[in-house]
Amino acid sequence: MTVCNSPPGGRTIPYTKSGARKLILVLLQPYAEGLHPISLELMGAARRLAAGNGFETAGVFIGGEPSAAARTQLEGCGLGEVHLYLDERFRLFILELYAAALLRCIEVLRPDILLVGATPEGRSLAPLAAVPLETGVTADCTELALDAEGLLVQTRPAFGGGLMARIITPDARPQIATVRYGIFRGGKAAGTARLIPADAAPLPTPQVQVEELTAPSSGGKEAAYVLALGGAVRAQEDIGLFKKMAQITGAEIMCSRSLVERGWFPQSSQIGLSGRCIAPRLLITLGVSGSVQFMAGIQGAQKICALNTDPGAPILRCADIPLICDIYQTAALFY
Repeated sequence: MTVCNSPPGGRTIPYTKSGARKLILVLLQPYAEGLHPISLELMGAARRLAAGNGFETAGVFIGGEPSAAARTQLEGCGLGEVHLYLDERFRLFILELYAAALLRCIEVLRPDILLVGATPEGRSLAPLAAVPLETGVTADCTELALDAEGLLVQTRPAFGGGLMARIITPDARPQIATVRYGIFRGGKAAGTARLIPADAAPLPTPQVQVEELTAPSSGGKEAAYVLALGGAVRAQEDIGLFKKMAQITGAEIMCSRSLVERGWFPQSSQIGLSGRCIAPRLLITLGVSGSVQFMAGIQGAQKICALNTDPGAPILRCADIPLICDIYQTAALFY
């Protein structure tokens, strides 16, 4: 299914395809002492999209003075140039201030494509920028590609994961897509980016005041081994049977959406487009069927071992090690 983004109302600096530069712009988000891992993934996606298609690549960094580690990442990102909007007021994420800087960068560069990480900050920033630009946003993309006309084909599950929607923005610019953490691999960067100081002034007066800060969650991607339980688990007390497997392998136990809906796991343990995207070295799934939404959350997994009694389970077709077996009998081997 292919649909078109419809521009929202409002008007500030809209421009169309004819006024766009063949440029892919990536929002580079600060995180701890460096860049957020999603920024590294989007750099790789931008480079792959641009290769052989006549596109340039650029990044925009909005924040306080970057640390030495962040500056090294910016210089070695492999993008053509990185525009630095540096101000002490950017040390905290204040939506109005970040939006003003991003819109200023877009107004100057007029990119054809804008890629944003689907972090809490990116999810709020992308639509706020899209409204004055009179363009659309495709959220939580699982695949990005360019068609024969150079349009960005933005793919994401739709209708509860029942089909994959391919979304294009034929006229309004930039074409904006947000991407979940863990969907793409960063890839090896080649070349040194040119760092360009930029000025976002004048900045608006923010309408909020930050009173307290808490450390952000790591997102769970660091787990090297993950044991994912699916709908084949018959009872909540049976979850304990699989904990021995997790202990022996050193794996983190997670689950599919069905077990969260039963109230057996918190939503933070859910894998999938409406949960968490993970990229472990090894993912072992027990009784997971492999819905479109679940598969969207494990694209970064290096190896997948899937156990299921149903030979037709979609996940078996995608697994590196597909095993048709009973998960309870398998769990019993660890006792």
